[in-house]
Amino acid sequence: MKNKTFLFLVSLLASLIITSCNSKESVSSNDTSELDERFARNCEVIRANNAGFTGENQDYSMYAEDFFMVNTNFNGSPDTMRLADLQAEDAYLWENFDFEFLVEPVLLPGVDSETQEPNASVRYYAPLKITKAATDSTDERSAVVRMYETFDLNEEGKITIQMYYGDFGAALSYLNS
Repeated sequence: MKNKTFLFLVSLLASLIITSCNSKESVSSNDTSELDERFARNCEVIRANNAGFTGENQDYSMYAEDFFMVNTNFNGSPDTMRLADLQAEDAYLWENFDFEFLVEPVLLPGVDSETQEPNASVRYYAPLKITKAATDSTDERSAVVRMYETFDLNEEGKITIQMYYGDFGAALSYLNS
């Protein structure tokens, strides 16, 4: 009799665990599906962003009005750049250098820094080749920066925060020497 009672309780407990897991899974599955869809849309925005930057023809309408870029340069000042600052920086860079990804960046999902939960942000690692054209008195020079870049996008798919990491200071110093 004790064995039957014990088996009944174990079966009941197992049923409860399975049922609770399945109900969470269905909610989680819906949330994950929506998050996956947002991430896929955001990836398309970032692919277009990379193509616009390397093609020197950026579509700045992909940036939100409240956009800012964290300045990760050594002793970078100001500590953040707004869209107008980014546009001026891009114009300067395009006037002086050419940019090319050596491999297609593999876009990866990011997480919320506070909750550690996936949030449809996009990040990637990729080597970026920077070239300064030859002049009458100098040879063409190139440098490769191993980049890590992150993008947060709002619900409308517009970039709100952008950060990049790579030794651009050393690369530009070398190219301008």
